[in-house]
Amino acid sequence: MTDDEQAGTDDEDVPTGVDGNPLEPGEHALPPEDLVYPTFAFDDGAVDADGGFDLSRDVDRETLSSWLSDLAGAMASHDVAVESPDGHVRFGVGANDVSMSFDPDDDHRGELEVTVRLNAKAMFVADDPEKPAVGARGGRGFVPIEALTTDQEDFRCYNWIDDPETPDDE
Repeated sequence: MTDDEQAGTDDEDVPTGVDGNPLEPGEHALPPEDLVYPTFAFDDGAVDADGGFDLSRDVDRETLSSWLSDLAGAMASHDVAVESPDGHVRFGVGANDVSMSFDPDDDHRGELEVTVRLNAKAMFVADDPEKPAVGARGGRGFVPIEALTTDQEDFRCYNWIDDPETPDDE
């Protein structure tokens, strides 16, 4: 094996538990190369304190293609962020529905409207888009206190976060 072939095979690159043994990924875990955490940025508008917003922007073909690809990856990672100059919100997301409509004119032209709806829960809201990220986006995890103090067993997609303005306080 050459040095190049050995790159990335060092034991120190493999996460280990407190016993020093390699950690096995969970049943639903994606490999790191499949994780996608897109942030959809808008030049105008605001994100409210509770994470609400109504934003839009014009996009060219390349940008739209990139956004759709990022959205597809986000569905696997269950994570989407939206950002404006005045705010940032991150969501845990799941599929809901898709609708399409087309009303052609006499020349058979019109707008093809495609609407994608996601079930979403705000996980983090900040009035400053540069505020340090938490969780997977920030490269540092955290354990919900409920995992240590209750019998609850299901802690997927940050479902324990009640107040997305202060997720570290949960």
